[in-house]
Amino acid sequence: MHTTTIVPKLVSSKEGTKFDILGHAVTVKLNSSDGNDNYVFELITPPGIPPHVHENEDEVLYILEGEFEVMVGEEAFKATAGDCLNFVRRSPHAYTNTGMTDAKTLWYVSPGRSFEEFFGELSQFPPGPPDMERFNALCGKHGMKFLI
Repeated sequence: MHTTTIVPKLVSSKEGTKFDILGHAVTVKLNSSDGNDNYVFELITPPGIPPHVHENEDEVLYILEGEFEVMVGEEAFKATAGDCLNFVRRSPHAYTNTGMTDAKTLWYVSPGRSFEEFFGELSQFPPGPPDMERFNALCGKHGMKFLI
């Protein structure tokens, strides 16, 4: 039987693997190679993330800076720095940065392995608006669907 030893790890505020994901600055703080199946990342968000659903992951979003309009299911509300949101799998959700500047959030995704692979593949897209057919195929491969 194969077991993985989880080693405590400190990731400083300046450390992490950086990606540009369709104009979003992502800094991965913890990933599956750290000995678990969780995924933690910081996200700098420009305005606008359309409604979508994750089949396989739960997401926890902690707002570090900024203000958002958030939609979960049929409910809409405002969230600001210090608020924590729990998006459970299979629930439609969206969040829009409603501030005048980029917003900063910290995300915890569980299980995280597929999300980690999704970000790795998505980071290979060229800058600018994505080829939507290719983007939707990638989302489908990782159990995600955008509802627009």
